[in-house]
Amino acid sequence: MRLSLCVIFFSVFLFQISLSAQAGCTDPQAANFNAGATVNDGSCIYQPTSLTPQIKTPVSTLLNETSGLVMAGGTLWTHNDSEGAPKIYQIDTLSGQILRTVTLGGITSVDWEDLAFDGTHFYVGDFGNNANGNRDDLIIYKFPLSAIPAGDNAFVPASAVEWIQFSYEDQVDFMPQGANNTRFDCEAMIVRGGQIHLFTKNWLDNSTALYTLPTAEGIYEAKKSETFFSDGLITGADVSATGVIVLCGYRLNSGQCFMWLLFDYTGDAFFSGNKRRIELGTVLASGQVEGICLRENGYGYLSNERTLNLIPARLYTFSIGQWLPARLLPTSDPVKKNDTFCDNLYKSLNFNNLLMLGGQLPAGARCTVWDAQGKIIWQGNAGEAFPRQLSPGAYYAQVSALKTGQNCTFRFLQY
Repeated sequence: MRLSLCVIFFSVFLFQISLSAQAGCTDPQAANFNAGATVNDGSCIYQPTSLTPQIKTPVSTLLNETSGLVMAGGTLWTHNDSEGAPKIYQIDTLSGQILRTVTLGGITSVDWEDLAFDGTHFYVGDFGNNANGNRDDLIIYKFPLSAIPAGDNAFVPASAVEWIQFSYEDQVDFMPQGANNTRFDCEAMIVRGGQIHLFTKNWLDNSTALYTLPTAEGIYEAKKSETFFSDGLITGADVSATGVIVLCGYRLNSGQCFMWLLFDYTGDAFFSGNKRRIELGTVLASGQVEGICLRENGYGYLSNERTLNLIPARLYTFSIGQWLPARLLPTSDPVKKNDTFCDNLYKSLNFNNLLMLGGQLPAGARCTVWDAQGKIIWQGNAGEAFPRQLSPGAYYAQVSALKTGQNCTFRFLQY
């Protein structure tokens, strides 16, 4: 009898645990939202969703093959792909013109495809592999933002550039496969949690595989962890400070461009959580989408290379905040805690009188202000006057020290 009671109590205990950890779709915006689910099992299904990216500006004709896109040091950076020199470019988000050209010493550009930034270091992915699928010289170049000297045309010496060489752990056949006929091509990369994460461009079945490798200089086998049917070719990736991952790409047959939002996943299993597809129109409207990057509050940029000799290389803006839970958007003042740079700024700047903001910025700083919908309403340097009063509401400001790469974001209310 005692044994039976123990069995009963243990069974009730397990039942209670199962209730407290019920798996299901946890996103209220999904068609199959389960209000009782406490663990996201990645099963969320969404109604078709579309977004029309807003044309921000054409970019310099020197960037007709723009590929990677990333925010670093509070500014936007890009590079060309296989037709480019070993250079990255800082571009003006308002005019699309090149602000700075940075040449990397001691390296070449075989097929640069994406650019990432971890807060201190750039990562340049020379891993385009669509010509024959048989490259054995895949590499990621890493160098610190602080290694870029002042000046419009800067040079980073070879001694400051680390080489992260790799191969795919499951690629054993290096015979030429012909153009656009491989699953070992790659154009998308993020850096998160001290690791590099690659999203492949599988020409054979429109899926993408996730591979990881260390951020330290060396020679590695990239480890495969997941595969996801992306229903198209992945061409770019970025991740927000809160862990929201965006992938962009296009379908080869239809020319349909798209974006995937990945969030509420477990650990580094990026495909284990919510996967929401956003249709972006066709390449006839927006060109072949190549680069994507995020700012705060779900605001971001897309870029396309020159397409069909008809559509120029351009920069677009978008906002995905309406599809994300509030906890994944900036909500605190300041966003970065226990940071001397941010704490000092927060104490010294008067965000309730933005007309004075430019004059309050420390020398060498730049500020961007945008509204709750992710629309930029001002960008200026120290000493420049903020142009107008704001309507009441919530706003965000990012202050960046261009020389050191330090930056922080504040949320403030205008009354």
